[in-house]
Amino acid sequence: MQPNAFTNDLFTSASTRSDGARRLAGRTLCLVLATLLTGCEWEIFTDDKDGNSSRVDVTSRLTGAEIGVSSLAESLPIYTDGLGMEVVTEIETSAVRQVILAAPDSPFSAQLTLTQFMDGVGRNVTDNPGKLVFYAPDASAYAMAFQNAGGNLTLPPTPQGEFGIVGFGRDPDNNLIEMVQSSEAEGPYFAAFGIGVSNLEAARDFYQDMVGLEEILFLEIPERYDEYIMGTTEDATLPLVLMNWTDGSNRRYQGNETSVRLATTDPELLAEQTTPRGENFPQDLDGNRLLIRSQPLVLEDAD
Repeated sequence: MQPNAFTNDLFTSASTRSDGARRLAGRTLCLVLATLLTGCEWEIFTDDKDGNSSRVDVTSRLTGAEIGVSSLAESLPIYTDGLGMEVVTEIETSAVRQVILAAPDSPFSAQLTLTQFMDGVGRNVTDNPGKLVFYAPDASAYAMAFQNAGGNLTLPPTPQGEFGIVGFGRDPDNNLIEMVQSSEAEGPYFAAFGIGVSNLEAARDFYQDMVGLEEILFLEIPERYDEYIMGTTEDATLPLVLMNWTDGSNRRYQGNETSVRLATTDPELLAEQTTPRGENFPQDLDGNRLLIRSQPLVLEDAD
């Protein structure tokens, strides 16, 4: 599988914008607006008149994601029997029960953690505005397995023009599941993680400038949502999809029990750059947690 197969298979002919046009809006303004929305005191990294940035570069890779679920007993069979993932390990404390999953045929490292909270604190895990994308050799058979395992199949896989054969469903907590047919997939696998963001441009700048992911592609899904696909073109890794809904619906972009797992060249620096003043953990502009691996990411030599 090519490093950017996620974009090649599904989104080759989607609407895109040029780099220059996107950046004319001004990154600092986007981050300031997001600061006002979230109430967090972020340190804003700006460019001086000579174009020199006050931030320090890091390079990161997305290695997995976490979502909250109401019941592992209901959700786990859908992700294992239905979507083909396997249990890597289970963790239980007085506060949480977690099951970490991975797909055996994934072309890259990508773990999905399902978390059921046991601490009695009221949490809303049913309004996540993001999505989970899965690839499979046969989307129709995959969707049937998903439905048989208890998933809600909202749109059976059908040809979607240049987007290929795509189907959609919902898990018991209403998380959007996107199922894409891929001729390159050896088996089903977790292919991308999407999070809803209140300010798309600010979120793109945050994950690019402060986290160290690359912008791969911008997409407009008419009357549905706009999204940036973030990741890397250097090697095959799990993409992060930033989504802002344009269908007129009210989405809850903050207060979601979603986290992204990251490996980075400088874990301490990334944690410092992404922890707002007064907060105790790294997070993005909408409060999604950033779970940073303590071991530094070692990039392969370009040669």
